[in-house]
Amino acid sequence: MAQTGPAEAVSSVMCPSHCPQCQDLFSDPRVLPCLHTLCMSCLQSLEPFSTLERGQKLGTRQSVLCPVCDAEVSLPPGGVHHLLPDRLAQTEVLLERLRRGGDQMPCDLCADGTGERRCQDCRVTMCEFCCVAHRRQKRTAGHCVLLLQDLPPGSSLSPAAVCTLHPLEELCLFCESCALPSCRDCALVKHLGHDIRPVMEVAGRHRAQLQGALLKSEPQLEALEAALYVVQEAGEDLKRSADLLRKEVEAFTEGYIHAVQEHRVRLLQDIEEEVRRKDQALSLQRARIHQQLTDLRTATTFTRGLLDHGPDLHLVQARALVIGRVKELNQRDHNQMEHAEADRIVFNAKEEAGLCQGYHMYGRVQSAAVDPERCQVRGPGLQSGQKGKLCSFTLTCNTKSGDQLDHNGASPRVIILHKESGRSLQASIQDNHDGTYNISYIPTETGQMSISVYIKGRHIRSSPFTVTVRGSSHQHRGIYHCCSFCSSGGQKDARCGCGGTMPGSFQGCGHGHKGHPGQSHWSCCGSTTETSECTGVKDSAPRNLLRTVAL
Repeated sequence: MAQTGPAEAVSSVMCPSHCPQCQDLFSDPRVLPCLHTLCMSCLQSLEPFSTLERGQKLGTRQSVLCPVCDAEVSLPPGGVHHLLPDRLAQTEVLLERLRRGGDQMPCDLCADGTGERRCQDCRVTMCEFCCVAHRRQKRTAGHCVLLLQDLPPGSSLSPAAVCTLHPLEELCLFCESCALPSCRDCALVKHLGHDIRPVMEVAGRHRAQLQGALLKSEPQLEALEAALYVVQEAGEDLKRSADLLRKEVEAFTEGYIHAVQEHRVRLLQDIEEEVRRKDQALSLQRARIHQQLTDLRTATTFTRGLLDHGPDLHLVQARALVIGRVKELNQRDHNQMEHAEADRIVFNAKEEAGLCQGYHMYGRVQSAAVDPERCQVRGPGLQSGQKGKLCSFTLTCNTKSGDQLDHNGASPRVIILHKESGRSLQASIQDNHDGTYNISYIPTETGQMSISVYIKGRHIRSSPFTVTVRGSSHQHRGIYHCCSFCSSGGQKDARCGCGGTMPGSFQGCGHGHKGHPGQSHWSCCGSTTETSECTGVKDSAPRNLLRTVAL
């Protein structure tokens, strides 16, 4: 059977005459140790489980789970039949049935009539005849007598409890030793020698104890109610904040969607604009190539006709004209076909595209065309080299906007020539597939070389480059110092390759000292680069260039 939860527990408080498990009127209601009341039939449907008693090796006790609060409660040794009957629930059931007109109660005074009213002071149910007599008596004339249907909740209708062994005796005594109610006969027999008190007296004392327990529970009850209120308010705040957040998210996403849609339209427009611009450029290139082709065909047709059918005199007279025209046509840009191919259009999804309706957008449509004027080179291979050793530099292909390509650029063409001998040198080109190329070569002669780098048949910026190739490396024979005065320990005849001298008959320099500007250098050749090669000792260097003031 399905167990009830907190909602059913609340309903049991609101409807004290109904079982919280089956939702019907109580039938033989019994109170569990957790103070929840259930019908006997509902209690019998619960599946008990046995556990060992704490501190005992033998003996078990039966427990059940309360279907209202889900707490484990122990049953008395006799099982659910020995649970305390809930007389308040029984009264509520009886009142409910009376209100519905389904049950009738006998008169407690005459036992013949049907109970219609109840005296709240005497706690007896009376018929109409006995009620009239009850009001006529001077002692009971002022008692509160109500119709059974009008009795307030919690009113008692149960008759006086009688002893099961002595049905004619009322349970008016209470044995403190056994904690059981007793009639007068049982008190003389079963509870002889025990502490026997009237029920009314014991009830008064117990009522005071219960009231004390209630007083102690009130702060905890108030604290729990306050905590529950705080939790409920927190839950309401959570719902309100969640609703606000949902609205914010919806507004944000809707705005973002509209911005993305607008950005999409812009990107498509950029593509169309790039296609239109590049189509115009291709049309212009196509017209130029077509004109060159037409001119060259005209020249070749005329030349073939002259060779095949022209008279000798006419051939001799037209030779200079034909050769001049053919030479002019052949000197035109032979690399026109290299950049006749349509430049690619690429979409870079990771590049920032600015704001659109206040949102940051990503993704730009760009032309993948390489602009020779924007291309860059770097590396020592464009400055100097050494005969027989590998020299290299890097070419970076950039677009017209100066951005580096993130894909293969146009393959470069590199021409290396020795200026003195006119010999060419083969260059090795390695594509890095990221818009850059590694270019390397090995010089075979000393002197100056010219390196030309072409993209789409055009020189890149600063091309051609002049590179000086030196011979085998010469190691320095001197020391790397700041001045010959310090490095020689103050010797006057110590000379330096830089050509500087100091006053006072010193033959060497005094760089770094007062009045002698300069920086560290090699004593043999005067080179200021520590990792350079020696250019030789300066025997005839001017010796008065740095002669200034006294040290």
